[in-house]
Amino acid sequence: MTTEAETVKPQIDEMKSDLTKRNLQYVQEVEKHLRELGQYGEEQQANMIYEMTERILENQKQGVTARKLFDVTPTEYVKALTVKAAPVGETAGKWWIALDGGLLVLGAMMLISGVSAIFQGQTLGLAVLFVTFLVGGAAMMVLRKYAGAMRQGEKGGTWKYLVIAMVVILVWMTIMTVVQVIVPASWNYEMDPYPMVIVGALLLVLRFYLKKKKNIPNL
Repeated sequence: MTTEAETVKPQIDEMKSDLTKRNLQYVQEVEKHLRELGQYGEEQQANMIYEMTERILENQKQGVTARKLFDVTPTEYVKALTVKAAPVGETAGKWWIALDGGLLVLGAMMLISGVSAIFQGQTLGLAVLFVTFLVGGAAMMVLRKYAGAMRQGEKGGTWKYLVIAMVVILVWMTIMTVVQVIVPASWNYEMDPYPMVIVGALLLVLRFYLKKKKNIPNL
């Protein structure tokens, strides 16, 4: 008796022959991660690869690569799948990823600032925190791009990630310093430590909720 997987596989092999070298590598990486995950049966895996390859071929005609089409690494693609192989279009878009990064950085900074101020010093002003949110979101977008290359083992990927991370931190600190210097005190209101800690914790909870709700991938 012929299984569904045995029926689909020849079709997949034929479709793969029409893929570009880069797109074929993407598909092969997804297949590898699916096997390592061990969460899906052979038929499920065959159907997942078939649907993905079919979509890649449709967009390949317009010169769109698989990496650009799905905007996730092969590892992230597999993580985003459900048992029913939900379409990749259901994963979060760039703006959600930026919001995720901004909330993470802002929540963490507010917690750190609030706890520090409880024992000594003052909290960060709201203007500085707003800039932290914006820069944090942008920084996470940049770091995510290079983190994907590092995880895939691309040549020089680790060094590129480390250099970009250092540059991002330097730019971030510079912007925060400039804002503290040029923004009037009346625009840079400082919250009391305890409300600062509470708001920071709530922002991190909100970030966790949105990450699950919108299927936002990790860095």
